[in-house]
Amino acid sequence: MTGDGAGGDGAGGVGGGGAGGGSVGSDGAGGDGAGGGGRMRLRVTGRPVSTGARLRRVLDTGAMLGGTFFHPPDPVVAFLYASRADLLRLGALFRLAATSPHSALHVPAPPGPGPMDARTTPLLVARADTGLRPSDWPALRRAPHRGAAPLTVTAPAPRPADRPDDVRRLADRHPARYAEHAGTSFVLARPELLFWMGDLLTEAGESVATDREVHRRGESYRDDWAGFFDPERTDDPMHALCVVAADPIFHRSRWQAVRHRRLVRR
Repeated sequence: MTGDGAGGDGAGGVGGGGAGGGSVGSDGAGGDGAGGGGRMRLRVTGRPVSTGARLRRVLDTGAMLGGTFFHPPDPVVAFLYASRADLLRLGALFRLAATSPHSALHVPAPPGPGPMDARTTPLLVARADTGLRPSDWPALRRAPHRGAAPLTVTAPAPRPADRPDDVRRLADRHPARYAEHAGTSFVLARPELLFWMGDLLTEAGESVATDREVHRRGESYRDDWAGFFDPERTDDPMHALCVVAADPIFHRSRWQAVRHRRLVRR
């Protein structure tokens, strides 16, 4: 990756895993957590797939991102709502997708309605050079899940979200692609852009605890990602993807209620 080191399945990439579960990347410790240098370890389910292209496996996040809701464009602006913890995990997983030319990331839609009065969809994220086509997904989704196994993935550490001019020019020349097919939303992009998106998600997650809008309303618009996508190159136009941090844990009313209960007990 120009300026970001998004390459093949190296450190933080995707390796093997047996039927009893496996370790992915350079650090095999289980569970969520930060590895050395700010890397994050996450548990996912790896499912081998065969598409005739470079894509070999889908990494499914399961219920881990239960506070993440993707609202597809209506008509041209999409919304990604996520809690602080989910933003940090999503950032790590986007960087993982950026460094693996053989894997796609699948984020299921949580059960129940999202925070907006609009439909939600699962989200599939992959490098453009995996060869994944949205039209491939229904067959892959229906295929038997033989060989699926729990994996521990180690995502690359975040980098400053600001990017040098050469990466910004690359985004202009080779924008990300958004598509929706068979009830699933797809984000396909070059590794440089996926890594950048991951860093922006991490930056948004790290800012939640001190965000005044989150304290006041329980949510805050963090980014609009305008310029990442080219609506003229897709049948499903998306001009912007708004990232919204929605975390009631940091809402002022919650802490006021906690303080009130403590005073009553005294």
